Amino acid sequence: MGLTRKTLISAFTLVCVHALSLATLGDSKWGSFTSDTVQLLLGIMLLGLCWRAGKNSQNLARNFWFLTGLAFSIWVVAQAAGTYADIFPVSNFVHWAINLLFCFWSVPLAMALFLDPDSEGRVDLLLILDFAQSIIFCVAAYFFFFYMPHKIDPATDLSYSVWAPYFTGYGIITGAFLLRALLTHSVVVRRLFGPMGAFLAVSGVADCLYYYGPGRGLKPGAWFDILWSAVLLIPIAHAATWKMPAEPGTTTVTGRGVVTTQLFPLLFPLLILGMFERVAKLNLTLASSIVLASFLCSSARLLVTHLRLLKTQDALRREASHDGLTGLWNRSAILEILLRELQRAERSKAPVGVILADADHFKLVNDSNGHAAGDRALRVIAAQLTGTIRPYDSAGRYGGEEFLIVAPGCSAAETFELAERIRNAIGSCSEIPMAGDHRVTLSLGIVASQAGAEAESLLQAADKALYEAKRLGRNRVEPPLAAGSSGEMSQLSARRQD
Repeated sequence: MGLTRKTLISAFTLVCVHALSLATLGDSKWGSFTSDTVQLLLGIMLLGLCWRAGKNSQNLARNFWFLTGLAFSIWVVAQAAGTYADIFPVSNFVHWAINLLFCFWSVPLAMALFLDPDSEGRVDLLLILDFAQSIIFCVAAYFFFFYMPHKIDPATDLSYSVWAPYFTGYGIITGAFLLRALLTHSVVVRRLFGPMGAFLAVSGVADCLYYYGPGRGLKPGAWFDILWSAVLLIPIAHAATWKMPAEPGTTTVTGRGVVTTQLFPLLFPLLILGMFERVAKLNLTLASSIVLASFLCSSARLLVTHLRLLKTQDALRREASHDGLTGLWNRSAILEILLRELQRAERSKAPVGVILADADHFKLVNDSNGHAAGDRALRVIAAQLTGTIRPYDSAGRYGGEEFLIVAPGCSAAETFELAERIRNAIGSCSEIPMAGDHRVTLSLGIVASQAGAEAESLLQAADKALYEAKRLGRNRVEPPLAAGSSGEMSQLSARRQD
């Protein structure tokens, strides 16, 4: 018998024991104590299941179960205090604290509405701000639901003046859970928020029946308590059977889903504004302070979200223009840089050096050491290139193990010298993995632009020079073949390093 099945059987057995105690002991002192004890055991069982579900989850699901566990921890504390009060006398303040905890135990759970499907499984700054917003909401709700009615009229019947707006807020949170489960494209979010929204709905109905229906006026230990125990079976079954599902694709919410998700953090501020007028009638300074604190939390959340959006935009721009493995410019970006430098050179009548480099024996690195070693070799080569070229030069991954370096203002001789520095830096680098019995080196083809030169012709010339360097034995720098027998390029050919 699996652990999940044993857990469900144990929970159902506790409910049966509860029913038996209600039938035999009723609402006597020990009947109330037994009834509350059974519900306390169910709550403790639920806490353990939430911890296990969170441990076996990640990202949003992990935070969801953390918040659920926090919410039921508050409920368990209130239930434990209530169980103690069944046997031992307690002060009015303790009774007040117990009622307050039972009223607001679900606030941490409501914070799950603010979780981002793409969030990592860690405590997030936005979550901290949302928690602060929930605390402000609890303060406002306390004055709205408890302090104000007694201050205005000590004889006020809380069953009607307080619980009606309380259930309205509870219904809004419940509807938000069900709405998010309905609108999401994420399997994880749907399986988390759907059952929990159903639990909140059933629990809210049970509370309404207690305060307005057949349960009104009944003492702990009366038959109505079995309904609350049965309601706890919903989150127990949810947590006990939870398994992290595999998403069929990306979990990112798009379109209307993004707008809907960002509306949930407005829930507490809107509820606080709804309570402002009544609190302001008694104490305008207090009401203004609550709204100001809520506004500051909302503004801080907006700023954090905006900063993260800017960072995401920068990351997307970098991803669009840089090679993911080496961090160099990607092919399209380095070609755009070449075109831009040629246009600038046309105006200034200055040359542009072009170097096309290819790693020698690179296939042997993958064959002998694996592709991870090949990736590491490319990253080291890229780092050496970046450290060798001038600050205003540009290096990009042209394709595979080929690299393109654009050196503005470099004549043929200067381009040759730069290529030689690059070749020596790579050849002497001990961090590059070996290619079997061979050391990874670079073969380089170079060319310097003349007036009116086009990028395509320069690349073709550099590619032919690179091919010649490969043919002549690798680990060398070669100028264009067409210029190899005369002028400056002829002198460069005489200075080649084998």
